[in-house]
Amino acid sequence: MRFVLFALLALGSCADATRTAPGPEQPDVLPYRLDAPDAVIALSGELTETSALTVLPSGRLGTLQDETGTLYEIHPATGAVVDRLVFDGAGDFEGLELAGDAVWALRSDGDLFRLARDSTGTPTARKVETPLKSRNDTEGLAYDAANHRLLVACKEWPGHDLDDVRAIYAFDLATETMAERPVYLLDQAAVDTDLRFRPSALAIHPATGQIYVLSSVRRAIAVLDPDGTLLGVADLHLDAAPQPEGIAFAADGTLYISSEGTTGPGTLLRFAPTR
Repeated sequence: MRFVLFALLALGSCADATRTAPGPEQPDVLPYRLDAPDAVIALSGELTETSALTVLPSGRLGTLQDETGTLYEIHPATGAVVDRLVFDGAGDFEGLELAGDAVWALRSDGDLFRLARDSTGTPTARKVETPLKSRNDTEGLAYDAANHRLLVACKEWPGHDLDDVRAIYAFDLATETMAERPVYLLDQAAVDTDLRFRPSALAIHPATGQIYVLSSVRRAIAVLDPDGTLLGVADLHLDAAPQPEGIAFAADGTLYISSEGTTGPGTLLRFAPTR
């Protein structure tokens, strides 16, 4: 079987967190028509519970399903599974990101898996334990190339002495260490007065460096500047995305969102930039 090159999630070093300030909802903050995807693609039955999304060097997409440590390579135009790589057993796998020459995967208990090839070309997987645990419910993972780190979002408990916020931590890829404090904090009241905004995925826009934080509970995307300023929140009211769990950008700015299926198959949505 042909294996593609992947690395699993490492969680990294953190500076003082930037906390978002409350602001109004701005549905036009994204240069995308979230109500009108260019394509809605049904995924295969084995990806009904698709979670996580990343763009691979081949231009194809990598994804997970949240019950086993298997990386799926899918075609972005058809959603067809092109290849599979089993790197771990049963587990709640929620994040996936290409970072340099490796792909990182994130489990909800904070453990990361780095997938790469050794000198003979053989695929390898290495687990990295982090200070984050199941209580944090780690789901979002993004590669911050400017700072050579991975960003990890907690869906639930943000950490000690933190209340009414959602936390994003950073993992330094050079040292494979993570500081105790998050690098970004989202005030829950700023992103959602009903407190339903729980991060399920992260991605960084290739042109602007803005951080897109996807929530599956409140189907919405919060957009942050690299300094942590909240630019706005846009809702994702689409029947084709009942439980959005993955987000990724192609180099040209094309936006991909993947959703678990609830009464049908999982879906892959494609959005071309409008500006």
